[in-house]
Amino acid sequence: MRMNKYLKIFLFLFGIGLISGIGVYLYVFHKPHRNIAKEKSAFQVTAIQLLDEFSSDETATYAKYGNQVLEVSGNVADVSKSEGVLSIVLEDASMGVTCAFDSIYVTGNSDLLKNISTGTSVKLKGQCDGYDMIMGVVLTRCVLVE
Repeated sequence: MRMNKYLKIFLFLFGIGLISGIGVYLYVFHKPHRNIAKEKSAFQVTAIQLLDEFSSDETATYAKYGNQVLEVSGNVADVSKSEGVLSIVLEDASMGVTCAFDSIYVTGNSDLLKNISTGTSVKLKGQCDGYDMIMGVVLTRCVLVE
């Protein structure tokens, strides 16, 4: 009789845990991706301003811009494309603002992106992922602003 009572309690708690686990899994792994193109930019800066701010105080600047959508303008210093992913560097090829475009965006907007070359001026939106000692300031999920 006592064993039956403990078994019922165990099965009840196991069921609640299972339902909670499934709920957390669905919430975490099936939420929609950010749509940078439709999201309003939190800040509008030039690539040079962004580089200067990160160079002077990386921690405070990341606290301000980190994971935010930024609208950045500047001159293209380098363009590279590999496996459908387009990456451009603004202002300084060795330590500028690196902007990565997703392969889905590149495929759907190839006619717009083919005009990007070294020396052209661009304005784009992307998610600020911080500062890297090798790549400079890193923006991901970038889209061109027309």
